Amino acid sequence: MSETLNENAADVASASSARPSDEMLPFLNNFHDIFTTIGVVILLGGLMIGTAQIMSGLGLEEGSLRWQMALMGLIAGFAMIVWFLSALLVGHQRRILPGIVLCGAFSAATTVILVWAYIQFLIHGAGIGEDMFANFVEPESDGITRDAISSVLAQIPWSLRLLPVVAGLAALIPVSMYYFSFRLPFAGGLVGVALAVLASLALLTIDPYTAGVYAPAINVAIGGALLLAGIIFDARDPGRSTRLSGTAFWLHFFAAPILLMAVLNVVQIGWTFDEADFANPEQMNLLLAMGADNDNAAQLAVVALIVIALFALVSLLINRRALIVSGLLTAGISIGVIVSGSGLGAGAVIAVTLLLLGGVVVLLGAAWNPVRRILLAPVPDAGPMARIFPPVSAAEG
Repeated sequence: MSETLNENAADVASASSARPSDEMLPFLNNFHDIFTTIGVVILLGGLMIGTAQIMSGLGLEEGSLRWQMALMGLIAGFAMIVWFLSALLVGHQRRILPGIVLCGAFSAATTVILVWAYIQFLIHGAGIGEDMFANFVEPESDGITRDAISSVLAQIPWSLRLLPVVAGLAALIPVSMYYFSFRLPFAGGLVGVALAVLASLALLTIDPYTAGVYAPAINVAIGGALLLAGIIFDARDPGRSTRLSGTAFWLHFFAAPILLMAVLNVVQIGWTFDEADFANPEQMNLLLAMGADNDNAAQLAVVALIVIALFALVSLLINRRALIVSGLLTAGISIGVIVSGSGLGAGAVIAVTLLLLGGVVVLLGAAWNPVRRILLAPVPDAGPMARIFPPVSAAEG
């Protein structure tokens, strides 16, 4: 019997095309995950439509406190059902893709309830109302200056100023509950994002002027912190075989677009904003800047490709493709901006862009391990460095 089991296991292993250095999917086990997710989406859709029907049948005045309380009660019931499904599908059966949907639904529902509860505290407990601004005094300083902002903040009670931090905590609490209860890697990635956002919101609450002026640098720091967190999680699981590696994937996946956009903002505006930037907010819009037909758009496109190339280098070193995948859309836009400067028609620009982008991705995918072997030649095969930069197996091409 044991020989038969061993032969079957060997057959399964030989039938698989995955190699030791290939990343396993951190969001999908098998087709049963897809099948179950379809059912989860249909069920959640039915629950939301049913909630709307119940609310319309209660006959309460829309927007009244009783109406709001009834709605929050139904949302709480929705969250409880989602948690029960999570315990069954994620906690017991370890279904990853349904867990991602359920995690998003539970986190959104719980965040809404917590923020609503704090707003009710502000209104009925702290006495914050529309009349609070009746005696509001305009700041003496013109423009957006530290003195002007301090003058405004001095007239706002701390209970109201803390609302952004409370909103950040309201987003952090449910994803943390989900991660520590079910150990879902996607939830772990969201915890990292929520912590980074909460830190920035805390700075915004304490010193909004500094948070606003140094926003470009802060965004770079947030993206860099998420990338570093992903590398740390990867170093704890160099074999890419546990939930730590899955959490690292999502941290990389979320870090890449944040870091890319932050670096482009720095190139476009600088490390800080000044009063002129706030007076012309359209200058801070990256999409408008890259869509413009000028030298600045081409410069941003070139910088974007350089940053994505650096992402590709880091991805090769740490054996993580998520950084590249997150930047593919921006890479396509950047290539299109550069190619359009040659005077080609729209159709030709799209064709050349897709050919270049697709060709690079295919070549990189085909030569992934050989390129990694060259880049990692100076890196030792064992020790702390090998945990961060996992070596390529000699048996792999």
